[in-house]
Amino acid sequence: MSKKEQFKRNRAALQIDEDWESIADEIAKERDILRAEIEQLKGTPSEVVTVDPKKCINWLYSDRNDFELGDIDELASDIKRNGQLQPAIIRKLDSLDEKYEVIAGERRWRACSEAGIPLKAIITTANDGECLVIQTSENKKESLSAYSLSKVYSRLMKDKNISQNKLAEMLGVSKGAMSNILAFNKVHDDIWKEVGDMSKVSSKTAGFIAAQLSRGEEYLDAFKALAPLIRDGRGEQFLEKSLSKFFSNKQLNRNRTYVQKSSDGKVLFRITEQGRITLGESVRRKFSIDEIKDKLLETLDV
Repeated sequence: MSKKEQFKRNRAALQIDEDWESIADEIAKERDILRAEIEQLKGTPSEVVTVDPKKCINWLYSDRNDFELGDIDELASDIKRNGQLQPAIIRKLDSLDEKYEVIAGERRWRACSEAGIPLKAIITTANDGECLVIQTSENKKESLSAYSLSKVYSRLMKDKNISQNKLAEMLGVSKGAMSNILAFNKVHDDIWKEVGDMSKVSSKTAGFIAAQLSRGEEYLDAFKALAPLIRDGRGEQFLEKSLSKFFSNKQLNRNRTYVQKSSDGKVLFRITEQGRITLGESVRRKFSIDEIKDKLLETLDV
């Protein structure tokens, strides 16, 4: 039996529609159209131009934070030695000072600017939504923190009045994944300032922190104290145990009482962590309440 006859028999056994070839052709056409659309957004190799990096600015919705830029000086030296292997993607601006904004390739742009050499780039005419798709596609090649994505997504949703679900659809991510990423924006900025480098912080951790913060203001101080652990990428379970330990230690401190005695061993006063002061018997006998008040005021008035 020939391979063709065997194929026909297998097709019949699987009850494949006789029109399978046309269906396959349609799928192939859709795939080719999609590829063409992506290439159109990015530009083509024949459109590579050279521009003065000093005439470029970063796109308003750039998703790379300072801690993710890496060693720009090292990259500048590498481009000097080996050339710029991959062009950046830029868009024209209506500005007297700058001519272009950098959509993708921020590190290459900064390195060329540092090295004082022209920037190789592709000029795109894409709108902001399409530029976000381009940027996301480019950054899949490199590790980018969920925190950075959350900030640019939130800014774009606000400025362009795009819903969370619509943005997820544009970027080809699930609604759940988008919700997790945006959890970073529900956490008080003071915590992220303490953490600093957000490269190891997951969206799941951000969601856990946001949920705990809703339980009371004391959790804000707790997570600020746990910032080094968050920075190291500690997960939900570890942070939950650390929270319990933090509050246990805090409760012990609340119950701590300091006792001040005189040179002959008599108790002068006791003071708790909450600031409650109890005077010793010898002090109460020696001074009136008004005298004690005056002495405290004289000592504490600053």
